[in-house]
Amino acid sequence: MTRLVVVDDHPVFRRGLVALLEASGHEVVGQATNGREAVDVVRDTAPEVVLMDLAMPDGNGFEATARITAEHPEVAVVVVTLFGDEASVARALRAGATGYVGKHAEPGQIVAAVEAATTGALWIDGGVERPRFGAADGSADVTAAALPGGLTPRELVIADLVGRGLTNPVIAARLGLAPKTVANYVSSVLLKLGADDRAEAARIVRERRDRR
Repeated sequence: MTRLVVVDDHPVFRRGLVALLEASGHEVVGQATNGREAVDVVRDTAPEVVLMDLAMPDGNGFEATARITAEHPEVAVVVVTLFGDEASVARALRAGATGYVGKHAEPGQIVAAVEAATTGALWIDGGVERPRFGAADGSADVTAAALPGGLTPRELVIADLVGRGLTNPVIAARLGLAPKTVANYVSSVLLKLGADDRAEAARIVRERRDRR
């Protein structure tokens, strides 16, 4: 049973999600109607996964996702939204989301995204545009400029350790993170680097490092 928080400003859709998740054997420990409230509810209820809408008043889902994943790296965020465009998907992933599902998706897809998040896997619904991350955007950070994909500072650290051949348990011990959290970060790094597997990601990191 997974502890969940559901965030959506539309009460009918939010209650429908709650009913779906509880019928699937999960426990909904909190609900929120906007991004600002979501941050407080997560702090008070300590969920494992948050289902997050994007377009909400008083703090959108992008901002809430970034705050939640920064303050609670052990919490996975799965976006459930009407927006299926590439820019929104990319922005949500950069904010720290580990799953992205359209509101038009079948109920089973939403449940599958939640269950994937609990294992540290990255899930992008087939009904939304998969982002094609390109070169970094000219950031002044030297390490960020050496890698494609707009990696976050924490992802850059994870990418470097993957490139050095460290396993997830070793990375987790070195950084003081939960193994599931490291797995989430590694999944995001692979996606942003355009790597099919860990070995390819490590090769990309080493090649970029050697060019600096």
